Amino acid sequence: MDYTVAHYYQPLFGFINKRINNPLDAEDLLQDVFLKLSQSDLDTIDNLKSWLYTIAKNAIIDYYRKKKIAILALEQQLLEETYKDPSTVYELSQFVQPFIAYLPEDYAQLLKLHEIEGVSQKEIARKLGMNYVTVRSRIQRGRAKLKQLFAECCQVEQGGRGAIICYNSTSNCC
Repeated sequence: MDYTVAHYYQPLFGFINKRINNPLDAEDLLQDVFLKLSQSDLDTIDNLKSWLYTIAKNAIIDYYRKKKIAILALEQQLLEETYKDPSTVYELSQFVQPFIAYLPEDYAQLLKLHEIEGVSQKEIARKLGMNYVTVRSRIQRGRAKLKQLFAECCQVEQGGRGAIICYNSTSNCC
């Protein structure tokens, strides 16, 4: 083969940079491709150009795979930090009962039993002689109304799976 690295450098860089869109990372990947070339047995490579582009394509795939793993790890870490520091959730929980008091009685009673006292929905239905589907529906509507009250009073920022990260009072009620 009479081709030099310089012959493939610019076309490969363009190929990688177009797909990575970060010149520094593209340069690193290109160096990895040429490192693999230097470690390879050139006699076993039939088509050098095809081989280089295949290695480049695989390097790009690995790049995004690693990025995705890093992003997932960061998201998991943020979720764990949210759950490890319950102060925000505790602070907001102090407002739940007073807000429940502002709801219509049929919602307030069910939410107090279920959310505050921890009574199951089926048990509430049995105790109050109500249909289970009605209890479940009113609790869901009550939660929605409660959320609306919170939204009028506070700006609540939620993370993954609805975890509360922080809140800012928009009035004097929080």
